[in-house]
Amino acid sequence: MVESQPFVSVIIPSYNAANYVREAIDSALAQTYRNIEIVVVDDGSKDDTRKILEPYIEKKSIVYIHQENKGLSGARNTGIKNARGAFIAFLDADDMFLPEKIEKQAGYLVAHPECSVSYCDIYHFYEDEPAMMLKLQYVYYSGDDVFPQLLKKNFINPLTVVLRRAVFDRVGYFDEEMRQFAEDWEFWVRVAYAGLRFDHLPEILAKYRMRKLSLSYNRSLEVTRKKMVVGIFEKLNAKMSPEERRTYHMGSILRRHRFRLWYAELGEHFPLLPWLHKKIQQRRLASA
Repeated sequence: MVESQPFVSVIIPSYNAANYVREAIDSALAQTYRNIEIVVVDDGSKDDTRKILEPYIEKKSIVYIHQENKGLSGARNTGIKNARGAFIAFLDADDMFLPEKIEKQAGYLVAHPECSVSYCDIYHFYEDEPAMMLKLQYVYYSGDDVFPQLLKKNFINPLTVVLRRAVFDRVGYFDEEMRQFAEDWEFWVRVAYAGLRFDHLPEILAKYRMRKLSLSYNRSLEVTRKKMVVGIFEKLNAKMSPEERRTYHMGSILRRHRFRLWYAELGEHFPLLPWLHKKIQQRRLASA
């Protein structure tokens, strides 16, 4: 255990996740780091979430907050604003922590005061094949490399993160207008642009559940998501000085994201394109 143990708040937003939320909470309760609280934000669920959570509420194992549905950003923000921790961790209701996650990442933040955001590696698994853990071969970055790479792609899953509460004092909260798509990417870009340091811990410390959605459902959502991504970088570009735009090649970055949006919109008219893309992704997962 680390010598100094700052209080850590684990934020669990939950919307109609009664089938999963117990596993998420139990994984947080099983942490080797004991100086934590678990804040569950029930974001207007219509299923049996409250019934499932009742034993935890009665035992005061969790802080339970119910609110009208605000979307993922709004639920996370409610959790953060009601949290008491100096450090904040995110755990979506269908994912799980491994036991040493908070201990190792809180310990890293204590040992490295220059770091504002610690993020780790994770397993991926399909919900209908929970025993098959996949290690995807992503490339991760630390320090000065994070911001320019975030302009190209989002490689930081909120599940992987433990960060200082002071980050929110510096840059604000998640954008609640982005209820479900790319809200984390927008936030990481904002944090990195403010000059706050991210460090990657090359250890697998959590498990991320993947849902097998229908192709048509994915296709319609992908266009919406990519429109939001284009908006993120158009807004960022407007904030930047001419020198920053040149340094970070923002013209090229914007063209890249606009092309991806165009390709997604094209896929709505030519369904074979996203079908081929999905097959490529499945082969990538199979070889991971």
